[in-house]
Amino acid sequence: MPVRTSSRSTRRPVLAAALSTLAAVGMVVVSTATPAAAYDVRYEKNNSWAWTDSVQPKTINIDQAGDVPIGTWVDKKGRAHTSRAYFTFDITRYRGADIQLATFDAKETRAGDCTKRPEVELWRTAPYTAQSSWTKPPVDLARIDTTTLPAELGCPWSYVGFDATEGLRQALAEGKSTLTLSLRLPAAVEKDPTLARKYASQVGLSIDHNFPPGVPTDLQTLSGTSCTVAEPYQVVPRRDLILSAVVHDKDLNVTGGTDQLTATFALWPVDEPEARIVRADYVRDGQRALGRFWAHDTPLEHDRVYAWQVQAADDRATSDWSPVCYFRTDHEGPATAPTVASTDFPVDGPQPPALPGEFTFDAAGAVDVVGFRYQLNSGASGVVTANHPGGSATVTLTPRRGPNSLDVWSVDAVGNESPVTNYSFFATGTAPRISATVYEEWGEGGGPGVPGVFTFTPVVPGTVSYRYSFFNEEPRTVQADADGSASVTWTPTEAGFSMLEVVGIRADGTELDPATWYFTVAEGPASS
Repeated sequence: MPVRTSSRSTRRPVLAAALSTLAAVGMVVVSTATPAAAYDVRYEKNNSWAWTDSVQPKTINIDQAGDVPIGTWVDKKGRAHTSRAYFTFDITRYRGADIQLATFDAKETRAGDCTKRPEVELWRTAPYTAQSSWTKPPVDLARIDTTTLPAELGCPWSYVGFDATEGLRQALAEGKSTLTLSLRLPAAVEKDPTLARKYASQVGLSIDHNFPPGVPTDLQTLSGTSCTVAEPYQVVPRRDLILSAVVHDKDLNVTGGTDQLTATFALWPVDEPEARIVRADYVRDGQRALGRFWAHDTPLEHDRVYAWQVQAADDRATSDWSPVCYFRTDHEGPATAPTVASTDFPVDGPQPPALPGEFTFDAAGAVDVVGFRYQLNSGASGVVTANHPGGSATVTLTPRRGPNSLDVWSVDAVGNESPVTNYSFFATGTAPRISATVYEEWGEGGGPGVPGVFTFTPVVPGTVSYRYSFFNEEPRTVQADADGSASVTWTPTEAGFSMLEVVGIRADGTELDPATWYFTVAEGPASS
C-alpha cells in the first residue's frame, strides 16, 4: 500500500490508496455498518487530458497518445521544455450529492532523478480549450492539494494520490458539469530538470458520495386521500391512525440496491405544539412509509385539531420536513344501537332452512347514522349504506345450519360506530330426506343383483332436481316430480359397505346441503 506525506496529514490517504487497487472495476461500493446503505464510492476515469509546453507557447496538446509531462525536461536536441498537465472529468452525475471524499490518483511513469522526491501540486483550473496554451493557460482557480512521495517508495511509483474533495465540491456548487485538475511542480522549482515527472494520461477520481433523501411527497392522513392543509380539515374517527407519505432517495449502488430510509412522522395538537408524538418507519426509495399511531397508546382527544409532517433520513443525511397536514378528530359515534329485524329468520317461532334471507337494520332515531356494519358468525360481513341519514338498510345473508349470531353497528359519516346490537336466531339444514326399500340406513339387506328404490324428499321448497352418487360410481342427476320428490332404482353389483350422497338443486342453480345414506349390501340375495 502506498504511503505519502501531505499538506493535510489528517485526510484519508489510506482509503485513497486502497481504492486504487480496485480502480480497474470502474466502481467500488464501500461497506458500512448499515448493510442497506446504497451510497458508494465510484471510480471515475478522466475523459480528456492535455499538457502545455513552454517550447510551443501558442499550442496545447489535447488527448495525444502517450504520457503527460510536468516540470522541466530536455529533448533530444538539448532544449529545455517546461510543462503542466491537465485532466478533465465528467461530474454531471454528482449534482446534488454530498461529497464525503474525492481522491485523485495518477500513475507515475518516469522521473528526472529518482533520488529526489519533489512536492507535486494539484490545482483546480477552468476548462482548457483548443485555444489554451502555455502563454494562455486555463485559469487557475485554486491549489487544492500537494503530495510528496516518501523516499522509501519505488521510482517511478504506480500510485500518487491527492485529496480533490474541495475542488469537486466547489465545481458542483458552481453548477459545473466538468472538473478540470492540473498536476504541476511548484513554480519555485519548476525549472529543475531533476524534479521532472511523467504520468500516465489515464488518471482517476474516487468519489465517496451520498445523495440526501428528498422531502417526502403524496402525504395522506386517510388512506387514498390527500391530506388537508386548510380548513375545513379532514375528520378522523376514533381508531388506529396510519399516516403515510412516499419517500425519495437517488442513491443506487452497482447491484441496484437503494438506501434504507428512516421516515419520521411527527404529530401534535395545533394548540399544544410541545406535545409532539413521533413514530418511525423503514422503507426505500419510492415506497410509501407509514406512521402508525395506535389508538390504545396515542392520546388523541375528541374534537381537536392536530398537525403532522414527515421527514426522511439515510445514515448520512436527513431531508427537510414535509409541508404540514391537518385534521380534526371526531371520536363520538351514534349514541343509539341499531335495531335488527328479519321475517325470514325470526328470533322466535319457526326455524327456517339456512337459505339466503333478508335482514333490516334501522338507526333507531340516531340522525347521524349514514350506514351499518355487520358481522355474521358464518363469516359474512360488510358495510351497507342507509337509505337516508338516520334511516335503514336491508341486506341478504346466508346463515349456517344451527345457531347463528349477527352483530350490527350503526356508523356515522366519519366511521365512528354505535354500541353493538346482537341478533341471534336458528336455521335448520337444507339437505333432502332419503328413504329406501331393501337397503335401509345403517342396515344390511338385499344382495348383488337385488334392486332397491331410493326416494328423495325436499326440505326446501323449489327443489327441481337432485344430483346423487352411489359408492364408487359417477354422479347422476334426476329431475324432481311436481311435489319436489324423486325416486331412483339402484341395483348393486357386489356385496359390502356402500353409501349414497344426494344434493338437492333449486331452479336458480343453488345447491343445498348434501344428505348421506349408509348401508350394507348382503353377501347373497335375500331369501324369499
